[in-house]
Amino acid sequence: MKTARPSLLIFYGSLAFMLISFLFTLIVHFSMIALSKNLIIAIPIVSGIFAYLVFYFLLKGFIQYRLSLIYRSIQINQPENIAFSKSIDSLMEDAEKNVSEWKENSAIEISKLKEQAAFRKEFLGNLAHELKTPVFSIQGYLLTLLDGGLEDPNVNRAFLERASKSTDRITGILDDLDQITRMETENLRLEIRSFDIVELLKESFETFELIGKEKNFKLNFEKSFSAKYVQADRNKMGQVFTNLISNAISYGKENGELKVSILDIEDRYLLEFKDNGPGIEPHHLSRLFERFYRVEKSRNRNEGGSGLGLAIAKHIVESHGQSIQVKSEVGVGTTFVITIEKSKNSGPVSSRGIPLK
Repeated sequence: MKTARPSLLIFYGSLAFMLISFLFTLIVHFSMIALSKNLIIAIPIVSGIFAYLVFYFLLKGFIQYRLSLIYRSIQINQPENIAFSKSIDSLMEDAEKNVSEWKENSAIEISKLKEQAAFRKEFLGNLAHELKTPVFSIQGYLLTLLDGGLEDPNVNRAFLERASKSTDRITGILDDLDQITRMETENLRLEIRSFDIVELLKESFETFELIGKEKNFKLNFEKSFSAKYVQADRNKMGQVFTNLISNAISYGKENGELKVSILDIEDRYLLEFKDNGPGIEPHHLSRLFERFYRVEKSRNRNEGGSGLGLAIAKHIVESHGQSIQVKSEVGVGTTFVITIEKSKNSGPVSSRGIPLK
């Protein structure tokens, strides 16, 4: 039930006071002093108006003072010069509105803080897990060498090479973490120029040719594409393609395949990276681009990269003002979709806008 306005309550109180004053005037008229009819009517009306004004301004001053204390306690700014010019009803309505907004904003802020705290806790746990595996491996190899393996020529070199690989993995994790931290805290510097996206994709395929052969994993275009020039940072987009291809091979199945298609959509190209791997369950998709988030918590941490590849890819693509999306079906495969701006040039251009051909 909505509370009556303060001015209305004061008015009702003044009417009651006027009624009491009228009754008191009648008592005086009949028992003490005979009063004229004008006085009998005027005295209650004047006293009622006087009571209304006194109660109104006293209550308004009290409410203004108390509200100023409440605004300070919840850190809401309220201009005093405006507050004094407002009616008591407006003061109460503004107070209810401001407190309601403060409550809503506080609830949202608390919810965000809880999410950030949960994310920070999970992130630190994931980072510790990522680093723990290679560190324990190095520790095991070194202890074996110190316990006598160093003198065994069949063991010492192999164990040192394995320790070196674990060291490289730690370095890779720290480098990627440093890179994504700089991306989030600083503006990513992009060298935007015109280049052939088909050529860059072919180069990315060649980079993983030997790794793909080990799993008999095929990297193909959906069909033959002619040169398609885009406006972007070539090196950064190459890093995005490298991460997507690496994930497809690492988490794909033996004899798997990754097909890339390029669709022409107005002023952009839409690139689809579609594999026929195990797929990803729907509840994982919204968190797939988080740092260190893994679909399979029990997955061997030595598989794949640093766990930061997709997060870095997302930052790079969004820094270009474009989008990266993922869709997947368990048992069928996963598709990553990237948009990229078309170039107005019909050939490659340097970062200074000078044609290279």
